[in-house]
Amino acid sequence: MKRALFIGMVSLFAASGALAQLPATPLEGTWEMVSQRVVYPDSTVDRTDQIPYTIKILNSTHFAFGRQILDEEVFAGGGTYSFDGETYTEHITWHSSAGLAGQSVTFEAHVEGDTWRHVGHILDFRLEEIWQRVGASEEGDGEAME
Repeated sequence: MKRALFIGMVSLFAASGALAQLPATPLEGTWEMVSQRVVYPDSTVDRTDQIPYTIKILNSTHFAFGRQILDEEVFAGGGTYSFDGETYTEHITWHSSAGLAGQSVTFEAHVEGDTWRHVGHILDFRLEEIWQRVGASEEGDGEAME
């Protein structure tokens, strides 16, 4: 009887620990950028083939991203974020472009399976990005949001 009670208690604690590890948002995890378009008032630049491997990591409250450019320069940033299922906002605490530190950037965001698409305005341009969850299937259409 004591053994059954002990096994039941251990199972309960194990189950509650496993539940505690579930993501707080569908964005939690590691993401790789697969597409980026920059839309200026007079032109659009598809930077997908020009950007080196870029990764973004999110936990339940914070994000960080980075990429190395030309074997020397590191482009990176991070801070806290919020996501309500439709709107993703980065509150930038630090950034390799000092002018962005202290800023907040809001994106219209959609997560479908392991694909995350967002569109937002930064400075004088609209940024359209598509991210794929690392370790997920690479089946995506690669199309930017309209």
